[in-house]
Amino acid sequence: MHSALFQRPAASLVLAGTLLFSGCATHDSPNTERGAATGALMGAIIGGIIGHQSGEGLAGAALGGVAGAAVGGSVGSAEDRRLREARHQRQLAEERAARARAEEEARRQRMVAQGRTVEDPELLAARQRAEAAEAELVRLRKEEADALRKVRELEEYRAREAAAKAEIERMRGN
Repeated sequence: MHSALFQRPAASLVLAGTLLFSGCATHDSPNTERGAATGALMGAIIGGIIGHQSGEGLAGAALGGVAGAAVGGSVGSAEDRRLREARHQRQLAEERAARARAEEEARRQRMVAQGRTVEDPELLAARQRAEAAEAELVRLRKEEADALRKVRELEEYRAREAAAKAEIERMRGN
């Protein structure tokens, strides 16, 4: 009376993995998704190779795929968290700079209303603060771009490794 699904452990594992990782897909977690997909692919290939050695290639591929998806998703999730934190810090810096500009403008307006003039040293100091804030913004944007470039490079290297391993396996005749 057992269903056909439970008589095939590989199918059961694939279904369990699919259900487990179907909740991972969000628009603000691209690295989690890519990491899980890459990990599943790599894990399935490696698991299939290992499982093939014991006559359980499909079960090995399924187990490897599930384990690889878990590891890859975890690594991708950590990268997503790091990028979200960098964006958050950049946003906070921009908000602080905007608040400081607004406060400075309000102070300047008060001085003008009271008949005072803006002195050259005050202009110089304001310009230096603005340039420092802009330089920090440029630095944060470059840091984010570098992090994204590294993630793309890592994915490319993983894909190249998977392709090479698959070709080696094909050439060995397994």
